[in-house]
Amino acid sequence: MSRSAARVAGLVGLGLALAGGPVAGRPPPLSPGERPAAGSTEAELWYGMDQAERALRDLPHVERDAALNAYLQEVLCRVASAHCDDLRLYVVTNPEFNASMAPNGATLVFTGALLRLRSDDELAALLGHEFAHYRQRHSLQQWQASKRSGAALGTFGVATLGAGVGLVGGVAQLAGAAGLSGFSREHEREADALGFEFAAAQGYMPGAGLALWERLAREEAAAIGRRHHPVFASHPATAERVDALRRWTETASAEASPAGPPQLPPPEIRRTRYQAAIEPFLDRWLAEELNRRRYAASIQMIGELYAEAPAAWRGRTAHYLGEAYRLRRGDGDAARAAALQAEAIQAPDAPPAAFREHGYARRAAGDDAGARDALARYLQLAPDAPDRAFVERDLASLMP
Repeated sequence: MSRSAARVAGLVGLGLALAGGPVAGRPPPLSPGERPAAGSTEAELWYGMDQAERALRDLPHVERDAALNAYLQEVLCRVASAHCDDLRLYVVTNPEFNASMAPNGATLVFTGALLRLRSDDELAALLGHEFAHYRQRHSLQQWQASKRSGAALGTFGVATLGAGVGLVGGVAQLAGAAGLSGFSREHEREADALGFEFAAAQGYMPGAGLALWERLAREEAAAIGRRHHPVFASHPATAERVDALRRWTETASAEASPAGPPQLPPPEIRRTRYQAAIEPFLDRWLAEELNRRRYAASIQMIGELYAEAPAAWRGRTAHYLGEAYRLRRGDGDAARAAALQAEAIQAPDAPPAAFREHGYARRAAGDDAGARDALARYLQLAPDAPDRAFVERDLASLMP
């Protein structure tokens, strides 16, 4: 075993020890190309998942952009290695942070998760975690436990819908059976440890998962009342997860082999690659984030994205951060929103709506000339805007 492989195996051993160690009677990890034995409980579960996946393919919630899907599948295949041919990835239009891998290999990644990632490395960390659930057959274990307790719910769809994440049809069934609301904390800890191994063994930055979960912890803390979203209900406490990832990252950095694992492009290239993959969807996903109406959490999340944004994203991130402040309506939020929209309209990527909001902010400040210029620019950039009649009326009222 290479030094790199031994280092990673040691880290996983530590993670499994923290999770309580192996449990007698567990099924062995799934082998590449393996299918469940006919007539088994696992075959029953897979049958339901295959049906749900067929239904999923026809849903409008699935993002079908070929370039985005090919990019995500490439990273998934690198992390899953020999299991690549067993996995199919679907991007689901949903602003919540979540990803899952069903027992039959159907992998769901929500657009809300993609919006919160920063690089190939963080994507690999997320997919590595979900792949660990799949390879370790965690869904089968939860399914068996549910059947023994008499609490089985078909393909877990009812449990998932009850979690309040607004999923439908095949998405609900696949996500539910993949453990959105079902995995035990022991399974989550094991998936954290193994997912760390799978990503690091392929050369991805060991600290990527830590960076991601530190941001998620800040977003969680910013939420009004600090109410935990249902997706975190069965997971280890965020602080516990962050602490474990920090220990593994520090150990990996201290024991890194000079030869290293398989070669990848430099970290900055992996970051710009990720940005290029999601750039066409940034405006829509940010708008969907605001539709959640969790403005404190959105301000935290979009604020960090705005602070780190490349120049090509500056106008859009400033605009949507300004919108989050405007919609929250807290003390000082109107002034913050106005300043951000004033910044947004100076950027080449400013959305048309930034000019509209800047115009109304100038009107509120008594600057009728500035308001006229901004609202006229909005109508020029968005000639088919659904609110055109209302803006034209307001623009007419500002004429000298």
